[in-house]
Amino acid sequence: MIFLDNASTTKIYKEALDEYVLQSEQNFYNASALYRNGSQVIKEVNKARQNIIKLLGGSSFDNLVFTSGATEANNMAVNGAIRRDGTKLVFSMAEHPSIYNVAKNLENAGYKVEYVNLTSDGEVDIEDFKAKIKGASFVSIMHVCNETGAINDIKQLVRIAKAENKDIIFHSDGVQAFGKVQVNMYDLGVDLYTISAHKIHGPKGVGALYIRKGINLKASVFGGGQEFGIRSGTENTCGILAFNVAATKIVKNQKENFEYVKGLKTAFINELTTDFNPVINSTESCSPYIVSFAVKKVKAETILHMAESESVLISNGSACSSKHTENRILSAMGIDKDTMLSSVRVSFSEFNTVEEVIQAAKVIKETCIRYIKILK
Repeated sequence: MIFLDNASTTKIYKEALDEYVLQSEQNFYNASALYRNGSQVIKEVNKARQNIIKLLGGSSFDNLVFTSGATEANNMAVNGAIRRDGTKLVFSMAEHPSIYNVAKNLENAGYKVEYVNLTSDGEVDIEDFKAKIKGASFVSIMHVCNETGAINDIKQLVRIAKAENKDIIFHSDGVQAFGKVQVNMYDLGVDLYTISAHKIHGPKGVGALYIRKGINLKASVFGGGQEFGIRSGTENTCGILAFNVAATKIVKNQKENFEYVKGLKTAFINELTTDFNPVINSTESCSPYIVSFAVKKVKAETILHMAESESVLISNGSACSSKHTENRILSAMGIDKDTMLSSVRVSFSEFNTVEEVIQAAKVIKETCIRYIKILK
């Protein structure tokens, strides 16, 4: 089986799995318990918290709230930061459903919401952003697009937003960025930043929201007051400590992995485009971890199932919206409907080999060629 859907989830590192098992077997105590074993567990969780903040390029004065995943962290960022003060909220058209659907819900509830357009490369349109940020109190812009790999210049966008309103709260969904491209909170200047364990070879069910010092969020889950009262509930200590192991390893190897995956992307596209003419939606400037492309005349779901029949697993976009027939992000890029409906996504990790991606490209190409011949 060749797995090329790493933007949806990743194989857990052995070191992270070993840590999860160790903590589950030996340090399973409730971190809120007053006896010594519980106190020791919360100390380890707080060490992990500070280490991940450091890996993000944050300060020891900043905070990190652990969550059940990126969806919860994204919801927490938006709903926890906004105030009903009449000012508007700004989102990009490229946001993950866990941001975009929150924005739509707020719009339906009477909040003033604006959506920033995309360029044909899939990045946020800077001029449209400058126009729509006026009068805003909150903005959320994804760092790396989960559909195309387009990388937004978050540092520039933060500078523009803060020049317009120094008190604006800037959130970025960094799920496809952390551990893969350069990420530094103080260089980017963001106030809130979302990360997820299972996208970087950690366990599922764990995410986190970075919170810059001075940013106060409303509580999202009420209960025993865990996670600074923002997100109550017994901490997933085993998952958190495994998350820390995965984050430490992937950041340590980030530059090496980036160059390796760049080679995978090149090998895949070179094979796919040899004697074949797919439409490549992802540009050269996109993250090498993600490639979106289309084979005209062949629906995305057909490509996906033909590849699966040959033991190649790819996707037709975000797993959270894979059942939708239309793709909001590709549409916002100006991609025509036929191409959009034929677009699929492959995504790589350091576990993939050059031989695998070349074989996958051959499978996709050859099965599509056969299918198109049948149509004729």
